[in-house]
Amino acid sequence: MRQQDRARERWSNGMAKLISIFNNKGGVGKSTICWNLADALGRRGKKVLLIDFDPQCNLSIAMLGEDLFVKTLPTMNLPYGTTIRSFLQRFLQNTGGEEIFLHRGPNTDPNVQLIAGDFWLNVYADSLNVGADLLTGTGLSRYVAIQKIVAAAEKMNGSAFDFVIIDLPPSFGALVRAAFYSSDYYVVPCTSDNFSVYCVGLIGQMVPSFIRDWQIGLTRFKETNPHFVEFDKLGRPVFAGWVFNGFDTARRRRTPQAIAADAALGEKEMIQADRTMHNRVAEAIRDDLVKNLRKITDYVPIAPGLPVNYQIGDIEDANVLIQNSLWLNVPIGMLYRHEQVVSLQDRRRWAHNQVEQIDLIREKFDATAAYIETVCV
Repeated sequence: MRQQDRARERWSNGMAKLISIFNNKGGVGKSTICWNLADALGRRGKKVLLIDFDPQCNLSIAMLGEDLFVKTLPTMNLPYGTTIRSFLQRFLQNTGGEEIFLHRGPNTDPNVQLIAGDFWLNVYADSLNVGADLLTGTGLSRYVAIQKIVAAAEKMNGSAFDFVIIDLPPSFGALVRAAFYSSDYYVVPCTSDNFSVYCVGLIGQMVPSFIRDWQIGLTRFKETNPHFVEFDKLGRPVFAGWVFNGFDTARRRRTPQAIAADAALGEKEMIQADRTMHNRVAEAIRDDLVKNLRKITDYVPIAPGLPVNYQIGDIEDANVLIQNSLWLNVPIGMLYRHEQVVSLQDRRRWAHNQVEQIDLIREKFDATAAYIETVCV
């Protein structure tokens, strides 16, 4: 083996921490959090790989822009495209020649690279049979293909990543299982509504079920392959906290005397309706998720070092900022470098209060990134 190949083999030795961003509920901002969290980590000097494991490909379109994303799709000359399909289809068909293509967003920190998503992921999901392949242990390798993708991406990159962040569809389907079995950690985004409370309870039921299924399959696999250790430490995802996303704030009410004594307008605070819902979600995290996770005895299923309420981030509603972020393919915290889109032809500078909000959201994602660095070790 050549020296370069031996070095690459060492790079694929599991140094990167794999983090799934997941909620069974749609519309909680999973793709936005993946992208902006990765950008924040990149700006902190971390090497980050994003994997778009959602057939909707929202993360890929947001980061690359529609024109660049379309160029990743299959063509006559590239029948597998330059998406995740170029690896997984060959892997699934066992033909060899799996390829990895890494993409950078034009406005995302250069430390962040992306494996683009593909609608074809629905085909890969159909190939994963929980009953026959997982529980009998015959299909474990297909369920942990992300591990192989990361190793191949590190070889392609020429160095290890610090973090791999995986965007997932809003379901409990096979793609989510496959990501969880490969992941070291998972983070749960929640929004201010009753459905988030309900879905937290579902996650608390389903994750232990996922783990039991993996352990059954692994036990049966080891009966006939006792010396094969590649799967032994997989299937052990650790809860790394939750993020409260998309709430509204208002300026804190202050007395005339306080305003006279202090020229500042006062800090913003969460409006009462969202505060009430936040507390309900926090209770659900504690009572319906964490308590169920503590019943898992094969490993420690909750990351040490989390806050008392397990919350690692709070990102208020970005309103027009999120629209401009998607139109311009710019992370929200970096929008101050660009003029906002007013119409398809016209742009204008941001108002002072909008710049304040951009700065605040950048600070919030940076704070969440700091938690990730501390917790996901």
